Amino acid sequence: MWPACLALRAARKEFWDSKDPASWSNDEKQVLLGQSPWAREGFVRMEVEENRRTTPGYGNNGRPGVDLPDTRPGVPPGGVRSVPIGEAPPPVPNPDPGHPVQFRVLARWESAKPLRLAGVPEVPELAGLFYVIRLRGLPLMPPPKAKPGEVASNPNDSMLQAIKEGSRLERKDKPGIPCAHLFTGSGDAATEVLLFFSRVADPITVADKLVTLESRFAPFHLSVKFPLKEMMYKGELAL
Repeated sequence: MWPACLALRAARKEFWDSKDPASWSNDEKQVLLGQSPWAREGFVRMEVEENRRTTPGYGNNGRPGVDLPDTRPGVPPGGVRSVPIGEAPPPVPNPDPGHPVQFRVLARWESAKPLRLAGVPEVPELAGLFYVIRLRGLPLMPPPKAKPGEVASNPNDSMLQAIKEGSRLERKDKPGIPCAHLFTGSGDAATEVLLFFSRVADPITVADKLVTLESRFAPFHLSVKFPLKEMMYKGELAL
């Protein structure tokens, strides 16, 4: 269905180009925010080498368990439980043999003008110097609720650092643009992240044709392609 939808879009003028933003309906705004050239779905896939043991623990549905074992060095007592000596980490579930564990993720350009007009949450002021992409659906754990007078530790700290270090915007025959900053959400958006990529040194142009968000962290890999000719707003590339 998705290729057919793209073909239909190519054959008609999209509402974001033909209508004034003030007249966009709520349904149209949701299309921009969730099913548009600026908001594409991809899959975070677990890439496990043969005979390699993975440290995260997972439930039967492939999602991190509430008590996620952690064998990282330096994890303080009272934080995430460690696997007892002599016991192997829990195996990654494979409910469908032959297919990798994967998580559906939405990658959305928060800095793109059409999405800002559609009502995406405000991003930090420094966004004018960066391309900003929100990732929703990552294999992260909700932070625990802090007791009165205590500050809850974030069980995702190590994973978030790996996401920042392993994320890039890639173009053919050009160096990748590394992630310069990573911010996490709060409340219901606590497992979402904002990735910031510099647009100053070597800005993305329509001539680049395709930009791919590549993110590798721990045993995971996410790759989402964005055809630039589809990301035009009022005759200009909108990123």
